[in-house]
Amino acid sequence: MSRLRCSALLFSHITAFNTAARLKIRLIKHIGTLPAGFFDVNTSGGLRKLIEKNTDTPETLIAHQIPYTTQSIVLPIAFAVFMFKYSAAMSVACIIPVVVGFVLLMSIMMGEGGDFVKKYQQANADISNAAVEYVRGIPVMKTFGQTADSFKRYKEATESFNEYVMRFAMSMITADSSYNTAVNSIFITLLPTAVLLFNKQFDGNVITSFVFFVSLIPMAVTTLKRIMGNSSETIIVSEAMERLEELLAEKPMEYGGRAAPHGADIRFENVTFRYGDSSPNAVSDISLDFPEGTVTALVGMSGSGKSTVCRLAARFRDIDSGRITIGGQDISLVPPEELFSLFSIVFQDVTLFNDTVYNNILIGNKNAAEEEVMRAAELAECMSFIERMPEGINTVIGENGHTLSGGERQRLSIARAFLKDAPIVLLDESTSSLDPETETKIQRALEKLTNGKTVLMIAHRLRSVVNCDRIIVLDKGTVAGCGRHDELIKCCPQYKRIYELQTGTPKMKLDRGN
Repeated sequence: MSRLRCSALLFSHITAFNTAARLKIRLIKHIGTLPAGFFDVNTSGGLRKLIEKNTDTPETLIAHQIPYTTQSIVLPIAFAVFMFKYSAAMSVACIIPVVVGFVLLMSIMMGEGGDFVKKYQQANADISNAAVEYVRGIPVMKTFGQTADSFKRYKEATESFNEYVMRFAMSMITADSSYNTAVNSIFITLLPTAVLLFNKQFDGNVITSFVFFVSLIPMAVTTLKRIMGNSSETIIVSEAMERLEELLAEKPMEYGGRAAPHGADIRFENVTFRYGDSSPNAVSDISLDFPEGTVTALVGMSGSGKSTVCRLAARFRDIDSGRITIGGQDISLVPPEELFSLFSIVFQDVTLFNDTVYNNILIGNKNAAEEEVMRAAELAECMSFIERMPEGINTVIGENGHTLSGGERQRLSIARAFLKDAPIVLLDESTSSLDPETETKIQRALEKLTNGKTVLMIAHRLRSVVNCDRIIVLDKGTVAGCGRHDELIKCCPQYKRIYELQTGTPKMKLDRGN
């Protein structure tokens, strides 16, 4: 029997861990199919919790809860059979309080407990988000002497988590107390029943049955309490699985056919988009043309829609109305892999991995040869800092490239783009925070990268767009002007205002007192 039990537990654990592993793989693959915009509103900490912790719940369910629950169900049935065999009247006297207690137990747990567990899961995700944010922000917060403030959010998340855990524990105490009170009343009903039977029958078997019931009830109560413990675990597992189901229900990027673009020109036709149902339009009924092989600068005040236009062009999100085409084909009809192969993206928010410089550049084209990677690094002006590294291009750069400067990280991003050699380049041009030498190197690398490409450039400083083929001025999600620098200075008030703000010298009044 012991060998059989061990074999059953081994089988259940193997099944549980295999199920959890398959679920992790499925979840990772599914996340990879979601639109890039999905990650704008879903934090890395929350997704990390789902992948690491929620996917482990099948192990708890299969390896522990199902065997123990089965045992907890079978044993009470066996007890009931034996009990009715000895005395039906005493069995009824015992079962009624147990049923009442069990109903009270489950109603409290499934009512209050279910609501608490949802908040508990959210609080758990908040801890994960706060921890990731705290660790990543330590260098910056130390610089400004605000380490305690940055820790405050993590502390608050931990306290919130603790609050919900305590509330859940208190709800379980209430449930347990109600159950124990009802079950302990068994002796109140059992003893009078036994006395009545004895007075009626004057049979020694009544005393024997009473002793049997008194001995059996504590074991039955203990077994039933296991069901209570399994039920609380079931609530947690159910909530965790529900969140996984919500994530798996997120729709992957869909396309309506297998259209292939013929060229690298981009066209927006009456495009409207907003980030949420309650949000204002990020762009409103805009129509734009980005001819193949031209450099177009997108300028405007913060929030004017510059980044949105670039992200919509690459279909990071689906538009609400209108149409976007590349090479004459609606991008919603182009398979995602083929669509993304048309774009190289060089934004300020560079993501690097805790790997070698070589492998970080190789992300641009996994099939590239070593000489191609080296050529890309050279074109991106990376060799000057790579040669100073202990192991050259095979040096590990740490989590998100923390051993590199901002300019070096951006040049690695440009090297990826060189290696990919896509016909369309989305570029965030901001280099205002870099020193003159680094800025010159990056500008030189970008000139080589964008040569002959269709370029959409988010421009922050107008002196860098003077020689662009076209400049599009955006204002609150609409097109305020389009043309070259000289034309826009004359006919576009918004462009002229931005230009004057950047080139003028603001007057300052200093009150030094008397």
